[in-house]
Amino acid sequence: MLDRRLFLGGACASLCLPEAASANLRLPTGDRIAFSVLRAGSDIGAHVVTFARSGDEVTVQVAIDLVVRLGPVPVYRYEHRATEIWNGGAFRSLDAQTNDDGKRLTVKAQRLANAVSVASSNKGNYEAPANALPSTHWNRRMLDGPFFNTQTGELLSNAVTPRGATTVETSSGRKINVRRFEIVGPITLESWYDDQQTWAGLQFKGKDGSQILYKRQD
Repeated sequence: MLDRRLFLGGACASLCLPEAASANLRLPTGDRIAFSVLRAGSDIGAHVVTFARSGDEVTVQVAIDLVVRLGPVPVYRYEHRATEIWNGGAFRSLDAQTNDDGKRLTVKAQRLANAVSVASSNKGNYEAPANALPSTHWNRRMLDGPFFNTQTGELLSNAVTPRGATTVETSSGRKINVRRFEIVGPITLESWYDDQQTWAGLQFKGKDGSQILYKRQD
């Protein structure tokens, strides 16, 4: 079975100043990013991120729907919905719900004056550092400071290492230039960002050794 921690990462060990969180957000052209999720080359679903702007406020909606099948029979289902609110380029709040093959999880986060308050059904309540960000990957700045898992609420201490440039294919076969970042923690994955710092995909190995690939849709 797929462990949802394989999709939503933990936290980077390096810290940035809280003021850095107020820098302008880099939003994708068209206010939407969508990925096909492939497991061992087979399509198992989609991960879609949409952005709505209203003045200085940005609302980010994350929708993930995955189904793993054994032949025609579904053996694993995963649904995740998250809403992030940003204002003036700074993270303000998160409300996330997950159905992990029947196990339901919730995470809520709210920025305070000197911390981020996180309340989750799995990890309880705690205060994360003021510059902590949700692990939704679309925001390249996530890699520059601590981040918390939007399924479990867990704040981890992952190491992030730049791995240079490469090219990856989109769903149409178009090649795009990306920068690779390796995230090492409970699992190891690579997350990719294009020349505009827009999230371009990720890859990792599942618990069963199968390759999981996010391929950006054109």
